Parts: sequence; C-alpha cells; structure tokens
Amino acid sequence: MTVSEITVNTLKDWLGISDGDETALTACLAAAKSRAVGYTGLTLAQLDEHEDITIAVLGLVSDFYTNNRPDTAQIFMNKMSQSLLDMHSKNLL
Repeated sequence: MTVSEITVNTLKDWLGISDGDETALTACLAAAKSRAVGYTGLTLAQLDEHEDITIAVLGLVSDFYTNNRPDTAQIFMNKMSQSLLDMHSKNLL
C-alpha cells in the first residue's frame, strides 16, 4: 500500500475504531502527509515510491488522532515514524 492509497477506512482499521470522526481522520491524514513531505523533502508522488513511508504516515495519523494535539505531534514525532522518514530524507544537512 502506498501513501496515496490510504483511506479513512484504512485509518479506522489501523486505529482499531469503527466510529471515528471522518472529518478529523481526513484532517489528520492531510497533516501527516504534509509532515512527511516537509520532513523528507520528497513530493507526494515520491512518497508513493517507498511503501515503508506508508507506515510512517499511519503512525503520524495515530499520534495526531489519539493525542488530539497535532501541534504537539508536529514537534515530537514518534521514533518509528522518524526513523522511517529519516531513511528517505533529502533534507538532512
């Protein structure tokens, strides 16, 4: 599965919920994709070239949704997502 193939139903399965707020899940997915693009320097299309980035995005969505604090999750990325994104980052100085 690629990042562009993630749906709200995918997120519900990942989070183990059946009645999640679809608007919030959609917003969390958009924020997670944006974070992955900004962190790695890759485009959305380039994210799809690396299936492991899908897990990183799902991890970010999980943090955003369960913490209800996207601002905090933007500052403190979970180690799994960070290590997966680090492998593909073009933004390393």
